[in-house]
Amino acid sequence: MAAAAAEGTAKKSGGEMTVVRGLDVARYMGRWYEIASVPSFFQPRDGRNTRATYALQEDGATVDVLNETWSKGKRDYIEGTAYKADPASDEAKLKILCRKTSIDEEVYNQLVERAREEGYDVSKLHRTPQDDPPPESDAAPTDTKGVWWFKSLFGK
Repeated sequence: MAAAAAEGTAKKSGGEMTVVRGLDVARYMGRWYEIASVPSFFQPRDGRNTRATYALQEDGATVDVLNETWSKGKRDYIEGTAYKADPASDEAKLKILCRKTSIDEEVYNQLVERAREEGYDVSKLHRTPQDDPPPESDAAPTDTKGVWWFKSLFGK
């Protein structure tokens, strides 16, 4: 499958999502580009070039996460850490991300149809604009005060 990355908890309209077992976490480290998403209240509404970069820490179980998006010419980002909710489990949950800035339209449509068949409301899905080539992290001023996050709380 062209698009996959680890995610925390997500639910579909019919209940819990299907999970992947035995995920090779190291394989999914690196940069992933958002192809489409159901916009979250905390994301800029005009965000583009949205991507996530994952780096495995030395313990082999903790992942450093850098989420970036560009809005009004500025780079917005948030950093965090991810880990398995249940270390004893071999389950992983997935979302639509890709190693490239775009995927074949037919593949995209197949993924959306599969999500529909699984019970997800794909009418809320929004294609994420991606530039090719993608911007470098330091190619734009950075919103160091998190203003985008506060504005998003109020829907602006």
